[in-house]
Amino acid sequence: MRCIAGSWDLIIPSELLQEILSRLVLKDNLHASLVCKTWCEASVSVRKLQPWLLYPALEESSGTCSHYILFDPLGFQTHQQRFPELKDHELCYSRDGWLVVRNGYPSVFFLNPFTRERINLPWGWSPEFSSYYCLAFSAAPTSSSCVVISLKQIWCHDYLFIHTWLPGETVWTPHRFENQLRPQRKWTQCVFSNGMFYWLSACGYLGVFDPSRATWNVLQVKPCPANFVRPMLMTEHEGNIFVMYKCGRSYQPVFKLNLERKVWEEKRELGGLTVFSSYSTPLTRAGPSAEEKNMLYERLGSSYYLANDKSLFVPLGVHVGFRRIALVDPPQLVKL
Repeated sequence: MRCIAGSWDLIIPSELLQEILSRLVLKDNLHASLVCKTWCEASVSVRKLQPWLLYPALEESSGTCSHYILFDPLGFQTHQQRFPELKDHELCYSRDGWLVVRNGYPSVFFLNPFTRERINLPWGWSPEFSSYYCLAFSAAPTSSSCVVISLKQIWCHDYLFIHTWLPGETVWTPHRFENQLRPQRKWTQCVFSNGMFYWLSACGYLGVFDPSRATWNVLQVKPCPANFVRPMLMTEHEGNIFVMYKCGRSYQPVFKLNLERKVWEEKRELGGLTVFSSYSTPLTRAGPSAEEKNMLYERLGSSYYLANDKSLFVPLGVHVGFRRIALVDPPQLVKL
């Protein structure tokens, strides 16, 4: 075990120091990073940053703008950037600092808003791919574990159409599965967890796509007992899947999936987690601060706010489509 020396001539094993610092909330982590160079490096390596918010600039919120704002909630700073490639496009999914973006058919690509790196995906080729479909991915496109999935469900059709893509491939791989629910019951939200893509239906069922085996099944669990007449969101954190209501300031139950018992368990709080909600992907993190534990950052109208009204994200008056707003994980060192 390698040891590192602190500024007080203390010898602390590096693994132990990182374990201690990883348990600190963000504010205390920042304070610890000021102790010395060694503590700074260890603090940065385990720091849990809040996701940044990407949204169209106020003066160009008509729907065809190319100027966007990147908002840093930690420093409460805004950075205006020009993204011509986002004009008339939708932000579909966010993970590991990357967005997958689309403009109907056939324009689909990855974008890293911090490095401005763009990776184009192959054009679709089938009629099923050319109309409405949902997109998700498992990891950054620079990772060997990246899998991109599109799910297309045709109204009143007995089949689901799933296409997958891996980095380096020049075409999408098509899959067709029997729709085990009534065709009118749509699959609406997706999270990647424990190597699987989980899709939540509009009536509380979970569909599971295993990319390693190219299989699709409806999980043998009773539907989530939430009231799906109301807006819902699904999110995951370290292998746990949660379903919760998007809006409401009074007590709102949270439903956690227990895969071992194959039941949904109702919880009164998030277990110290903070959920950042957006159309593209809800991002869930361990509470950045003690005050923000068990909180839900919500999107209501055109504004994002913390449940206790402490932090406004999108300025009031910015009226943009919800498909053009996304939360993105920043790198440890941001250079804009």
